[in-house]
Amino acid sequence: DVAFDYDRGERTTIDLGLLDPQGFRGWSGGNKRTFFVSANAATPSYNTGAIEAGTWKLLLGVPNVREGISAEYSATITLDCSGASKIPPQDATGAGWFVGDLHAHSGHSDGSCNNSAGESVACPAFVSAQIAAERELDFVALTEHNAVSGHATHSELQAFFPSTLFLSGREVTTFFGHANAFGTTEFIDFRLQSATGYGIHELQNQVDDLGALLSINHPGSPSGEDCMGCGWVLEDTDYSRIGAIEIVNTGFVDMPRGRAHIAFWHDKLNKGFRITGIAGSDNHDPSRPPRQPSAIGNPRTWIYADGLNEAALIAGIRRGNVYVDASGGGVTLTDFRVAGAAMGDQLSLANTDGPLEVSLGWRSAEPLLVRWLVNGEILESSRITEETTGVLADGSTGYSAALSLPSDSSLWIRMNLIDERGNTRLLGNPVYFIP
Repeated sequence: DVAFDYDRGERTTIDLGLLDPQGFRGWSGGNKRTFFVSANAATPSYNTGAIEAGTWKLLLGVPNVREGISAEYSATITLDCSGASKIPPQDATGAGWFVGDLHAHSGHSDGSCNNSAGESVACPAFVSAQIAAERELDFVALTEHNAVSGHATHSELQAFFPSTLFLSGREVTTFFGHANAFGTTEFIDFRLQSATGYGIHELQNQVDDLGALLSINHPGSPSGEDCMGCGWVLEDTDYSRIGAIEIVNTGFVDMPRGRAHIAFWHDKLNKGFRITGIAGSDNHDPSRPPRQPSAIGNPRTWIYADGLNEAALIAGIRRGNVYVDASGGGVTLTDFRVAGAAMGDQLSLANTDGPLEVSLGWRSAEPLLVRWLVNGEILESSRITEETTGVLADGSTGYSAALSLPSDSSLWIRMNLIDERGNTRLLGNPVYFIP
């Protein structure tokens, strides 16, 4: 990072550029006072590339200085080895619920769209960014297959679409499973080979060292010849270091493959791993209409975070106060409590006397039913009646009930919202029980 300033008295002008050990790295003239360069991203006017050892120089041009006048300048150079995104935080709204799409592709991998001549081409990241902004998403992650070249576009996209945060990430695409790594622009080695000793543990070590979050994508998909690497078959995965699982991919929740993603997640929850369920459109063509499965923002993930910035959103995913809107924008929660606990919280059974008091609030254009699940099994005693629903002060639908747990061995409870046709429209994350 470079922050440059100078004395502008007497109409003095100093232009700015950068030389790395190999030569020219960029030139912004007089239009930027700050810039950054990194391996995979840079301020417009400057080139991405390795930060090589050697002598780096600021390139100063002085197009105007009056005779006999001198001017002082200062340059603050900051080196950051964390690999974190350099995209400016978007913190204007403070803490709250933020909604976005955590899995999409542009032409930096296999995303495509039609050009002005009607021909299918590698789709510019700008098109996906524009659609995300038009659909009023607070954030979007363009997660290319192993490629990090797209991060070079994020700085200019962020400036052009200031209300939509562009998360750094990529889809680590191996022959044995896919996973998004959020929170770093650095390359992550995807070449899992027993011959080299580089396996899933080594990959997880790299992700952890970068401070990133690893989220398993579409784990219930087929693998092998049917779809090489699409399903997650890495049995030696350390699930204590998995931050999230994509439980809804492309919007098909109630199809066999969609149910397989959720069953995979439930299995890990029942083994004691606290892994947050998220969603991703897996969009490969941003021109898809908004209500079509796999359109940008369908499905979408809601995250409660301390602010609209990358670090806060990733921390929010880790905490688990997250839910999935599988309708592509048709359902939002306004309230959720299980004996006072929010999603991602833990609740002591020892301090719970009798049935659990639960409450929900939601907005939807169609009637919905609540389905509670304990350890992945439907809690039959929670069927909805007219006495359990009402209208809250904010106009949303309210629901309250008292639920009796089936046994003292209950590990977690969560809920789904279901429409009258039996389609799952919203999926909540668990509240966890402790003795």
